[in-house]
Amino acid sequence: MEVASGEPRVRVKRFHRSQTPPPLKLTVRDLNILAHVARHRFLSSAHLCALDGGSPQNVLRCLRALFDHGYLDRPAAQKIGLSEDGPRPFVYGLGKKGAKALREQGGSIDIGGDWTEKNKRAGAIFIEHTLEVADFMTGLELACRTRGDAELMREHEILALAPEETRTAREPLRWKVDKVIVGRKETFAVVPDGLFGLVFPDETAAYFVLEVDRGTIPLIRTDVPGTPAWRKSISYKLSTYWEGWKEQQHLAQFGVKQVRVAMVTSSAERVRNMLAVIDEITEGRGSNFFLFVDRETLAASDPLSVEWTTGKGVRVRLTD
Repeated sequence: MEVASGEPRVRVKRFHRSQTPPPLKLTVRDLNILAHVARHRFLSSAHLCALDGGSPQNVLRCLRALFDHGYLDRPAAQKIGLSEDGPRPFVYGLGKKGAKALREQGGSIDIGGDWTEKNKRAGAIFIEHTLEVADFMTGLELACRTRGDAELMREHEILALAPEETRTAREPLRWKVDKVIVGRKETFAVVPDGLFGLVFPDETAAYFVLEVDRGTIPLIRTDVPGTPAWRKSISYKLSTYWEGWKEQQHLAQFGVKQVRVAMVTSSAERVRNMLAVIDEITEGRGSNFFLFVDRETLAASDPLSVEWTTGKGVRVRLTD
């Protein structure tokens, strides 16, 4: 960020842009910040300071300038969380000018559409969930940087190598499988929270679809199979992944031979309950296709170092 100096400081409101911000010339750091936000949809200032790796004070000054000039937005829905829980890091979304700047730089991330309008429409629950996904992905990226034994392959990089039908799909991550329920064919579908790969020094790779569970939907529903309510359960989600995996949906959709479901959930007890669901789905056999970790355990480590529990109850790491 390069701004003019010598201007008098005027106190501005937290969610209002300065009417007379100092002139701004975008730097490499600014463009990197914009790319991070575009990649994750929403990021907090804490995420951006960590990803930048430099002086937090300098990053915060960059963020303020990018906000004042319309390159970044501070979505209004975050005010709900701020008022309930006290001051927290600001949340940023990509603004119109930020999307334009990235397009002019030839960025590989999909940055079409009116981002400022999308930010206005984003609700508090959507933003909170997006930030939880960002917590995981930011921790994963930082772990890959420091360890050196695995390189992060981001979602857009995997999709760029996927079959054309996936590359051109409106929802390229949507995982679908057909199954006969109560005498008729039903299409099961879930949309994971993310997709990532780990590339190892020997040029092999492991791929994962990411699910971040907030603990707000039931594990099992007793509603009639095929009804909308029945589909809103962990059992439905896990069984959809399971049936798709057996039919090699990952190969058809992403062009990769192996993939696993990495589920971050709200508590160790919920992990145990999910393992019971896996036993039910797999008729007691379990499956290493599924990986589970609770949020508290993950917070004490990082995604690569922490031990995950497979659907067979075995402790492993993502790099195993």
